[in-house]
Amino acid sequence: MLHLLNILGPISIITFIGYVMGKSTLGLHSRTLSSIVILVATPALIFHTLTSMHVSSGSLEIMALAAAGCMALSGLLGLLLVWGTGASVSGYLPGLMLPNSGNMGLPLAILTFGDEGMKLGAAYFFVVAVIQHSVGVSIAAGTVSLSHLLRQPLIYSIFLVLAVTILELPVPQVVLKTTEMLGGMMVPAMLILLGNSLATLKVTDLKPAMAIAVGRLGLGVVSALIVIYALDLTGTVAGVTFILATMPTAIVTYVFAEQYHRNSNQVAGAVVVSTLLTFLSLPAIIWAALWFTKHSI
Repeated sequence: MLHLLNILGPISIITFIGYVMGKSTLGLHSRTLSSIVILVATPALIFHTLTSMHVSSGSLEIMALAAAGCMALSGLLGLLLVWGTGASVSGYLPGLMLPNSGNMGLPLAILTFGDEGMKLGAAYFFVVAVIQHSVGVSIAAGTVSLSHLLRQPLIYSIFLVLAVTILELPVPQVVLKTTEMLGGMMVPAMLILLGNSLATLKVTDLKPAMAIAVGRLGLGVVSALIVIYALDLTGTVAGVTFILATMPTAIVTYVFAEQYHRNSNQVAGAVVVSTLLTFLSLPAIIWAALWFTKHSI
């Protein structure tokens, strides 16, 4: 119980701080903060984590495969649900398919599994981010375009990681320290942004918002169980996979909906309800993740 409190406590407190700031007259400029997170903190965290913590190539490969598998299953099952109900693909599928593995998932993985959770979570999150900014934006836009993905510094940070790893290049201490400091602000900044989103985004239509929220959680659980079983994942790898696969609808889906005029008010409601539903489910999600570290399915 105490371990669960130590995990949920920091996440809840920092998210609440973001919520209070969003409701106050301080005027938190969320667009500026999110730009810093996306353009600076996230690439720095990925680079520092994967170059300084001696992550085995096997662990990175299995996490990348697990992330791709969970995203593919969520996308396929979500598409079947959308087609079956006659709903809009561009309006509903991103919310069902894309999990908030960054703002909420990474902090959970780190607080639950420590440095190991950070290493494995960073590898998983990288794949999710790539899919969000390629497949996700293409679904929302209604057309395929790689230009959005190529503008993401995250992509180039992983190229640098591969260059350092393959060529066995030494990374200067000043670079490691700088990326460590910059990456360190990613998790609290993401949680503050999450709280700010809960304070500012509005639920205009509860029925579709609840449908997407329940669908996202359900698809996350199903895809995680299938991937854990199919890839025979065990230990921390299985636990991190389960946490990151079951996260709520990504906030970036609202950004895409607003950019491409895809009923952004409805998507905003889905983000809020999905996040609140996941918060209520966190004790069960963390318990299941910890169970997977000691058992196999």
